[in-house]
Amino acid sequence: MVAGIVAPLMMVAMGCHHASRTSSAAIEPDSLTGIVAVTGTAFEQHLVLRSGDSATRLSAAITDSAAMSRMGGVEVLVIGRRAPNLFRVERFTAVNVAGSPVVDGFVRLDGSRLVLETTHGPIPLGNPPTALRGMIGARIWIGGPLDKGPNTYGVIVPAQ
Repeated sequence: MVAGIVAPLMMVAMGCHHASRTSSAAIEPDSLTGIVAVTGTAFEQHLVLRSGDSATRLSAAITDSAAMSRMGGVEVLVIGRRAPNLFRVERFTAVNVAGSPVVDGFVRLDGSRLVLETTHGPIPLGNPPTALRGMIGARIWIGGPLDKGPNTYGVIVPAQ
């Protein structure tokens, strides 16, 4: 009998409870694509993302800021949050260099073969530049046919 009374009261109480709603903008990160420019002086550098006629000032953690300062002239996809007068970068990926697509990842050794570890999995490098053998652990962008070369590359974060 108690269950007969308690169960309907529980249903009524649960019917009155609403999950708190948050806007998707508060949960989902924003993204921008553009070419990185380093502006300012040697003492006070600023990172800017240029896209079309607009320029957006970027703010990043110290390690990402150092990595992005090596990306001058590279088209990147930045993910983060918009804030007044700037974009707070949480992560970024190299997309294009001089109008040609590139892949962003870490140089790894798989047996005797070099691979590029990307967010989508490892990519074997068919005929990589010899210098990459000394860069195991470095984050790079690499362009050209990855299966046979020749390849161009740039260092985003040096090997440690």
